[in-house]
Amino acid sequence: MSHKLDQAFEKALAYIDSNIAAPLNIDTLATVADLPSCHFQHLFYSLYRLSIEEYVELLKSLQAAHQLGFGEQISLEAIATNLGYNNEADFVDSFTHSIGQSPQSFRQAPDWNNFFAKQQPLKSFQSPQDGMLTADVEIVSMDALTLASVTHNGPGKAMPKTIERFIQWRQKYAVGPNVGRTFNLVHSLPQAQPYHMDIGVSLDEATYSRLASTGLTQEGIETNIIVAGRYAKLSVTTDKQNSNINALLHAGVDYLYRIWLNEQLYSLRNSPLMFERLNVVQVAEPGTELQQAVDIYLPLQ
Repeated sequence: MSHKLDQAFEKALAYIDSNIAAPLNIDTLATVADLPSCHFQHLFYSLYRLSIEEYVELLKSLQAAHQLGFGEQISLEAIATNLGYNNEADFVDSFTHSIGQSPQSFRQAPDWNNFFAKQQPLKSFQSPQDGMLTADVEIVSMDALTLASVTHNGPGKAMPKTIERFIQWRQKYAVGPNVGRTFNLVHSLPQAQPYHMDIGVSLDEATYSRLASTGLTQEGIETNIIVAGRYAKLSVTTDKQNSNINALLHAGVDYLYRIWLNEQLYSLRNSPLMFERLNVVQVAEPGTELQQAVDIYLPLQ
């Protein structure tokens, strides 16, 4: 496997090491790594199995553990200040979450086996662990599309309410699947807080004109654009063995970022990862499960 992305992230990781107490800025890290900012977090998680925030907190905790475990007479307050925490309490909470021991407990009786195990994510790529080691990825061109969309930027558990609100809008203004294509524009990791995703439907010129003075003026409805260009497309479909569409999407996104992209000469474009939901209104026959199909689009230069 080529490690061109590993090499790019080495620059970002070195920057973090040198600026460990500074506020985290994704745009700055993406610039250092020469990677599009809207893909930086997805790439980082796919490669290291940690979010960038979790990585930084773990790195800070490991540095603190060295000071605590080797008898340095330094106060918790001083460690917290040196590592850029707002206060001692924030440091204690972060250290305990990352290391599994409180700073006080670690200073008195450090669990070194656990400490060294915690360092593994800091070292290199994660080896492939899922079953999607090969997949059919198609390079496609897409024309620009205008979307009517709603933005979800909050707790992941509140996503169903956002989806329901958009469904009600589509029903009210007759923008069904026969009128426009259904897209998700993914701006953050699913586990991120807040979770940021745009949910939209494509509008042709006639539909846009019909809604310009009615549906598009409703509170929470925005006009969005899918930029024309080249995309890597990977299709996932549920079946009897794989009935969880979210798990398939996770595996597909992971494959594109961690394996496929690392083996290709393509570069990412600074446009968000997209999902197109292909059968949003189908109803399963009694006694059967609905087959769900989604196309994943990764923007390429």
